[in-house]
Amino acid sequence: MRRSALVGILLAQACSAQNGFTGTVDPGDNFVAPDLTLDDRFFFCRIEPEVLQKHSCASGESGEQGTCHDSRSALRLRASTEVSPCDSVGKLTGAVPDSYRADLEAIQYFVQTDPLTSPLYLRPTNQSSHPRRIFDVSDPAAMLIEQWISAGAN
Repeated sequence: MRRSALVGILLAQACSAQNGFTGTVDPGDNFVAPDLTLDDRFFFCRIEPEVLQKHSCASGESGEQGTCHDSRSALRLRASTEVSPCDSVGKLTGAVPDSYRADLEAIQYFVQTDPLTSPLYLRPTNQSSHPRRIFDVSDPAAMLIEQWISAGAN
């Protein structure tokens, strides 16, 4: 009985290899990537200071004793105390800190075209896998994330 199962597995593998099956999914000839162009200025001037820094997302201050998104999560953020390089109307007025650029690069993998199904929105509002609620959906931080993603999806 074991021998026939082994032969079956080997035949299936040989057949798959012969037919070009490599264990990956071919997206096809007409694959279209989601159209999402995120505004880095909005991120640097609003998301970084008003969401990430304000809510200590990298350091995990509230109840985590630090090391939340700077070392324990797939989303690696840099704890930053840098002053925003923007004026009160959201215009860049100075050099963007390296920590802001690194955070933007890291976050882009957690953004989807629909803000209300994006992990960047769902996780801190504790609607998806996250150890705790960082802010409620009615919090200005959640609204900023929704605004940023929605603007980029148009």
